[in-house]
Amino acid sequence: MSDHDHHLLLRGLESLAWVFQGAEGGQWSEVRTVCLPKMAAVLLALESRNLVDEVVLDMAEEVHALVEAKDPLLAPESLEQEYVRLFVNHRDGLSIPLCQSCYTGEGRMMGEPALAMQSRLDQAGLRVDTSMPMPPDHLAIELAYLMTLFPEAAPLQRNRPTDISQESPAIFAATMLHPWVDMLRRRLIEAQASQLFRLAGELLVVLISTIAKKNIPFSEQHA
Repeated sequence: MSDHDHHLLLRGLESLAWVFQGAEGGQWSEVRTVCLPKMAAVLLALESRNLVDEVVLDMAEEVHALVEAKDPLLAPESLEQEYVRLFVNHRDGLSIPLCQSCYTGEGRMMGEPALAMQSRLDQAGLRVDTSMPMPPDHLAIELAYLMTLFPEAAPLQRNRPTDISQESPAIFAATMLHPWVDMLRRRLIEAQASQLFRLAGELLVVLISTIAKKNIPFSEQHA
């Protein structure tokens, strides 16, 4: 995998973790300058490898048009309201859980996936920021952990221990993320999520599927 491919892949994962982590971990005001350029770059790379379909590309064009028009749908307050509606509080209860335990196993919070994820974090010597009260199997945490499994991710975690788990990105993506991210994507569609969150859901499935298919470098999967 070339340095350029590593950079694109990690930036794509980083942008998704940023979106699904919510405003506590990133400022919505930076969506145009921080998040969307990273999404655009990885989408172009995926398109060049025929790994993304026209529907997703059209959705990306819609988001780009909203950015160009400075549409209020991408205003920080609008994004925060939509995040809360989708993932935090809904009048009918929790709308779209962002924790793996709610989709696999017994289907309840802090189930076996959360315990397995906490074990991985402990073994790797990684700690979740206590200012963000997330269970260990929260999507943003699983994506952040996935990034640590790529060698070029080291600069993103200065305290990364030298004996971090030898688990490959492909195995982790296949066992921990691939079984449930498409269910999350479908729930975003059912909830009529706004364009940014729909696009994030689609890109999430494409990236995780690409990583999980084979233990082969990103740049060589469709060489």
